[in-house]
Amino acid sequence: MNSSVKAFAAAVLIAVPSLCPAKLLEDTVAVVNGKPILLSEYQKEASTAQEYWSKTNPAAMADPANLRKLKESTLEQLIDRELLIQEGARLKLKVREREIDNAVDEIKARFKKDERGNNLSEAEAEAAFAEQLKGEGLDWGKFRERLSHQILARKTIDEAVKAKMVPPTEEETRAYFAKIQAYIDSKSTGAPAGMGEEEGMALREVAGQIKALSSERVRVQRVLIRLSPGHSENEKKRAQKTAEAVKKRLDAGEDFAVVAKEDSEDPESAARGGDLGYVLRGVAPPELEKAAFSLGVGDTSGPIYTESGYNIIRVTEKRAAEKPEYEKFKDELANFLGGASFQKKVEDFVKGLRDKATIERNLPATL
Repeated sequence: MNSSVKAFAAAVLIAVPSLCPAKLLEDTVAVVNGKPILLSEYQKEASTAQEYWSKTNPAAMADPANLRKLKESTLEQLIDRELLIQEGARLKLKVREREIDNAVDEIKARFKKDERGNNLSEAEAEAAFAEQLKGEGLDWGKFRERLSHQILARKTIDEAVKAKMVPPTEEETRAYFAKIQAYIDSKSTGAPAGMGEEEGMALREVAGQIKALSSERVRVQRVLIRLSPGHSENEKKRAQKTAEAVKKRLDAGEDFAVVAKEDSEDPESAARGGDLGYVLRGVAPPELEKAAFSLGVGDTSGPIYTESGYNIIRVTEKRAAEKPEYEKFKDELANFLGGASFQKKVEDFVKGLRDKATIERNLPATL
């Protein structure tokens, strides 16, 4: 899982109301330089994190040890946020009303489409936004206060870290590309030699992306009719019948992207009109790979059975293999190196705040 500081970048801050001393110990999971982090605040964050990981990695969340680590990580994220807010106040950083207004507009814009990417009316979007606030137990004032805290934490990082960043040099970027090229040429799938765990994982990920963009590849759209694990024969027949009906609609001229948004049971790709990105040899299920590389651009397959269900794919692009070239990837690599350096400096900055802080933790074992 990501470190507490990495998770901070996408997190939302919740305002902390004052409590009487009698309730403080009962409802506090941590105290940071005398400022309490409330149980209610922690529970909202932990619930959101657990819901996300239960969807993306349910097997991991079935392990009590991983669940406990997630809960502990959530507490550390809240501590980091509070430290950043306190540091921003110490630096006398200001949050203007127009900055909060801009943040409100940005958040409201996310409610203009439903989960499948369909446009909502202004009234429907407002209703969805209001329902979200209600679900989080926030009134308008607390919502704006939460945004103010979030902006202050970001400004703290901008002031203390971002403003002092220096972009990577051409020499540094070329040297990193050389390491990537050497790793690709080695055909290794293990950790790169001579690197720490996090640095090695990062290089492997970037190398994989560059290899993918340089290998023979086919870009496809997909409509998936999903099958449950251990599905029965009747379920399989029903799914096949549904997939065949979808194929008939496509053969009759319906737009693939529209059909994928309406009927694909893979929400992530459905929101993109069924776009799966590039399929590489040896990565996709064999049945899917065989169809993808045998179809011509613009061709649509019949229903293809895999463990996940019945797939109907359409090839939108084909590219031949090519040798990775520095000039093609230098801008992305420079951005990556700059981002990695920034992340490391943010972590070091927050660690410095932690080292100077007085932090008390009181996370109940039963939570």
